[in-house]
Amino acid sequence: MKALVLACTLVLTSVTACTTATSGYGVAEQPGTASNFSVNPPSPPVAGAPSTSAPESGAPADSAPAVTAPSGVATNNAPPDGAVGSLSGGDPYYPNSGNGGYDVASYDVAVVYTPETGELLGTVGITATVNQGVRLGRMGFDLQNTMTVSQVAINGKNASFSQANSKLIITPASGLDEGASFVAVITYSGVPGPIGGGTAGLGDGGWYTLASGGAVAIGEPYSASAWFPANEIPYDEATFRVTATVPEKWKVISNGLPTQDSLPPTPAGSAVFQWTETAAMSTYLTTLYIDTFTTTQGVTASGIPIINAYATSATSSQALGDKTASYVSFLESIYGPYPFDSVGGIFIGENIGFALETQTRPVYPQWVDEATVVHELAHQWFGDAVTLTNWSDVCLNECFASYSQWQWQEAQGYENLDKLYLQQVATAKSQPSFWELPLVDMGSGNEFGDVYTRGPLALHALRAEMGAEAFSTLLKDWVKAYSGKTASWTDFEAMANKLAGRDLSAFLKAWFRDTGVPADQYLYPGNLKP
Repeated sequence: MKALVLACTLVLTSVTACTTATSGYGVAEQPGTASNFSVNPPSPPVAGAPSTSAPESGAPADSAPAVTAPSGVATNNAPPDGAVGSLSGGDPYYPNSGNGGYDVASYDVAVVYTPETGELLGTVGITATVNQGVRLGRMGFDLQNTMTVSQVAINGKNASFSQANSKLIITPASGLDEGASFVAVITYSGVPGPIGGGTAGLGDGGWYTLASGGAVAIGEPYSASAWFPANEIPYDEATFRVTATVPEKWKVISNGLPTQDSLPPTPAGSAVFQWTETAAMSTYLTTLYIDTFTTTQGVTASGIPIINAYATSATSSQALGDKTASYVSFLESIYGPYPFDSVGGIFIGENIGFALETQTRPVYPQWVDEATVVHELAHQWFGDAVTLTNWSDVCLNECFASYSQWQWQEAQGYENLDKLYLQQVATAKSQPSFWELPLVDMGSGNEFGDVYTRGPLALHALRAEMGAEAFSTLLKDWVKAYSGKTASWTDFEAMANKLAGRDLSAFLKAWFRDTGVPADQYLYPGNLKP
């Protein structure tokens, strides 16, 4: 993520790898099977299998056919046949997010969205494995109260359920054994909206309705639960597929690549889009963008497909999107191979307060600049491929993405980083507020602040302390060792010590865990002399 206050403007050049594509990329016109899940969806089906009948007379021309969710009584009176899973993922900063008792392997989300009314009808198939250590008799998923669940099935059998405090609590008909795989199919509907208190004061996370009438799902540390039931905790990563039915004038783009697996029939006057991300990701990295956008396609030097989407109000941002291949090539040179099967961006053309590193396809506001694009693409390595375990270690994401901006400026000849470092340190030394919070375990609500400003200084000091060659090896080895996994700041400290060939604990503590100005021996390491 990158905040508006950190934006800067750099010189732009174009790259010929990106060319204009046909609009409507990913539309499926042909009918498909109704089910997207390994078990049958509730009957009658909702999102993912809409009615093929024409809209009623008098219905708006750009509205999807009316879909009625199955009726059901939200009951959860049955005693659990086994242990009750925790309703917390265990992160002390966000104790009400996430759930225990299972690990999710995949989300298969099918939605019908009507922009005119803001109504969303959805069915999600969640494949997971019990990890409770005992038989699991009750479990929770995160789902905002704007969504109402009408039916739940576990392994094809109806389950009782209830909703309260942004939690969906499910009691299967029979308990699930330790290590058992199960599929939860959940039908729900509502008018999604923002999740208050997200994104650390930069703006609420969740579902944003856009001035165009479209919508985008975006937010950190949470946003997914605004529009589908999820285990909203970073370390429970899963693959993701979304199938979206919208009125035919609208288009949809999401994470990964367009696919056409088990598509529902396309109702008259509607279009169906499907996107699949096969690399596991945290739920806050999912996104869904519905608008009347245009797309461009290209390929990076290493052969990765590029797909960019531009709102009508964001066409001026195409010069940035056209440089995606050059940004990726630069980042590959310092971090190693790009970690996913596609790359690109979503340029929404609205002035929200942040950009976000949604996996394979970051979302950018109207104020986007080159530094922001480099920042969010760097997150594909730091934050997306390597995922933090707890939000107290968010420096693993933001410090490195912010330092990537410095490295890009250095590579382009915009900045001498040693000079930039010394200038900023000289100013900051007399500002106690600049040093009052640590970069690691900074306290709940403080995650998205100093990591952007003091984080790059700390990493440049580490580069000088280790030496440029060892520091370069650290960046590549970190991604190589933990790509596709979760990691902690303690893991990073251990790798830095190993590659430095000596104990850096005092240095790392002074810069990342302590408050106040580091002692001169740590403030001016190596060749960084005032």
